[in-house]
Amino acid sequence: MAKPLQKERENRSADKKDTSFHPYTISPESAHTSILLLESAEPEILCQTLRAITKFSAQEIQNRYVLFNLNAIKYILQHVEHSELNIRRFALKALAQLCQLPRGPEQVLTNAQNLRKIALMLAKNEDVFVLEFASLVLAELTREPLGCEQLISVNILGSLFSRMKNSLDPDVQKNCLQTLSNLLDDPVCASEVTKNQQFSWPSLLALMQSKFLAIQHAALRTVDQLICRYKDQNVQKTFRASTGVLDLCDILESYEFRDVHTQVLGVLRNYVETEENASHLFQSGCILRLLAYLEMALPAMKPGCLAVLTKMSFNVNGRDALYETGTDLVFCHQLLSSNVELLADAAMGVANMTKLLPAAIRMSDTNIIEALCAILGDDAAVWFYIRINALRALAELCRIIPKAAFSLVEPKTFASLRNINKKFKDTPIEAQRLAVQVYINLQNYHVSTKAMLNPDFMQELLNILQRIDISLKIMTCSVLTGLMAHDAAKDLFNSRKGEAVVSENLHIEHVGLRTALCILITSSVIDEGSDAYLELGTIHYMVENRQARYVVGAWEPALETIFKHHPSAKLAYTGRLDINDFTSEGFYCLKRLGKRFPTLQDVNATPILRNNPVFICMFNQPDWESASAIDVGNVHEKSESVLGTNPSKRFPTLPEDVNLRTHLLKLKMWFGDPSKSLHYIEMENAHYEVRYRDKCDEVSTSLKQRAQMLAEYVAEQMSGLTQEKDCSMPSVDLHLADLMVELNSPIIGIGWVKCGGSLERAILYKALADRLGLPCALHRATSAYAWCEVAVPEIETEEDKDVVENYPAGLLRANYVVDLTVRPGRLLPREGREARLTCGPKCAPPYTAGGRPEVCLCENMGHTGCQNNDKKKKLIIDSQMIGYKSY
Repeated sequence: MAKPLQKERENRSADKKDTSFHPYTISPESAHTSILLLESAEPEILCQTLRAITKFSAQEIQNRYVLFNLNAIKYILQHVEHSELNIRRFALKALAQLCQLPRGPEQVLTNAQNLRKIALMLAKNEDVFVLEFASLVLAELTREPLGCEQLISVNILGSLFSRMKNSLDPDVQKNCLQTLSNLLDDPVCASEVTKNQQFSWPSLLALMQSKFLAIQHAALRTVDQLICRYKDQNVQKTFRASTGVLDLCDILESYEFRDVHTQVLGVLRNYVETEENASHLFQSGCILRLLAYLEMALPAMKPGCLAVLTKMSFNVNGRDALYETGTDLVFCHQLLSSNVELLADAAMGVANMTKLLPAAIRMSDTNIIEALCAILGDDAAVWFYIRINALRALAELCRIIPKAAFSLVEPKTFASLRNINKKFKDTPIEAQRLAVQVYINLQNYHVSTKAMLNPDFMQELLNILQRIDISLKIMTCSVLTGLMAHDAAKDLFNSRKGEAVVSENLHIEHVGLRTALCILITSSVIDEGSDAYLELGTIHYMVENRQARYVVGAWEPALETIFKHHPSAKLAYTGRLDINDFTSEGFYCLKRLGKRFPTLQDVNATPILRNNPVFICMFNQPDWESASAIDVGNVHEKSESVLGTNPSKRFPTLPEDVNLRTHLLKLKMWFGDPSKSLHYIEMENAHYEVRYRDKCDEVSTSLKQRAQMLAEYVAEQMSGLTQEKDCSMPSVDLHLADLMVELNSPIIGIGWVKCGGSLERAILYKALADRLGLPCALHRATSAYAWCEVAVPEIETEEDKDVVENYPAGLLRANYVVDLTVRPGRLLPREGREARLTCGPKCAPPYTAGGRPEVCLCENMGHTGCQNNDKKKKLIIDSQMIGYKSY
């Protein structure tokens, strides 16, 4: 028989059965275990677990991240409405701690019912701890726009204002203030706050003087947000009606509240943004209280106080108030302060107060300019915003106060201003622009402008113009343009090679800069400058750049101004000189043009080309400053229209053109004195004055006879050296080649030419007509066509041709073509058939330098001037020959 595995035991408790559960102590070893315990139904376990979680969260921020990653918010939200009060307390506290994490509110706000439950607790519950933690949760949730939107939809703003006003717990008050602040940060919800019936200023203003610093900060922040709603007229009006600004000044005058003085000054600075608020601050007497505070405040508080006064100077009512209280002089006094932090606002205050003329006059009577320049010259002072604001103040003072401008251009003070652009590597670009703006403002007065008319300053401006900043370049062009009203500035500009700087900048494709440069060209160009622009290739670039000519409105006027001073270039690049374009002394014309029109110096330096002479018009004697043959005893100064400098500096030494001068003397004896016969006004005597007709008031019918006589005379002088009067092209070319050999130069005075074709005759006719007061235009087209047109009054057939009538000179237009070759002396109507024989076909484009047209310009290809009727054919201009060849 086998043995039993174990002995039989007696059940001693069988008659004593106990079915109850004996409690035991649970000690979770991790946060995860604690989170799982939140699903328990036992109130004691829930209370102990939530209490442990709040302690764990309070230790450090990393613990809260641990709980958040374990999805603790989901489990905690299940107990915020628990029937047990302590569980509700700890659940709300734990939830508030986790909502302080960046992503905490996001998880709570996924369900709008979560915020609704907590908000209703704030409205209906009276437990102090529940109110504290519920308000804290709302303060954290409303940091998100979604939280603000959900809170507004619950419609508990009235309860929020009530708790803020009546709660005995300072934490609840602070949390409610923070919630209101969050709502005001949201642009949509802010209007709901301000139009709520429970909103009132007294309760909010009372919290600014709370004994708790946190509540003071929250209240001041909320007040600041409200008064910054400048377009909300209800808020602005009610605040002005309240004791707000007086309460703020009371806080400033209380040493007990010194910890919030900086924030109070910030609120006042934002409040005076509008003119109505600035007036209210003045009417309430707060400006004087601020000035008193500025005197007695700690050094750290003074910059904030001065900033309030400076902010008032930005609007009209504020400037009036500051002037009435003498604050403008306070700004001037603070510029001498040892507190560096006051200098920026003081300088800005001076700049703004200058806009009020009485204040500007009163400040200019002090040593304000010296003080501002001392700040500029202090290398230890920072640029932003101490020295920058000092520059602004200088610019405004010099704009309207002559005394300030005169003080600034004194050597010592002006040096501190000029050093800004001299030491440009050490100065910000904003300072350089402001310094140039000061230069612009200084040009309002003659004395200060005169101080800038010197070679060093002109060189400084040209150096500024070569920097990379476009705005700085444009402003510098404005300075230079203003200076060009003085002839001395034009000479300085030319002597410092300003044309080269302008030409270089003109290649920058910026419409504003090009416009400014073209305006500068228009105001600064002189005869020598036009030569420089031609030598630099600027004229060629401006003519060829067709896109810029259309985009930049000032491009064409600038080019026309250069052409006015250089008619030779105008003829070369446009193919014509109109009746208002005058041939100046030294006018020259090439027989054959290339891609670029050269200067006279370049022509003289090149080897002689037998087939390309250059014709020049030089009327003056070599010793041109001595009296001319017809003006012996003339002691008058030269006219402005005569070349202002010695021509020898512009033109190479050339043989004297006695013949040309003789032509002019003979014609003047025949025609009489133009200044008497053509009704000139304020005419000055001058050497072979060109622009007679500039001052002409009326012209007479005798012009037609003069035009005919001049044509006959010109043709007679250029009809050849033999009795046969052979002026064929070979004879002309041979004669010109002989002249170049005889003169040892490609440059031939037009008076030396005795055998000339249409071009030579047209040049001589135009040069003499300009000096005889005859309105004459010179045209040059391809295929060796060159002709002159004159503008003479039309005479009615029934009128007596012997009676001389006068006509307004301004109505003249070229109406006759002068025949200089076939039957010299005839005046041919412009649109007539015989005129077309002289001028060539309409399809012939102007003969110009640079790019030439490749197609026929005539709209009607069927006229007799074209060699081919086929519109698909092109007429190609040979750049080396004057004429067309077809293919």
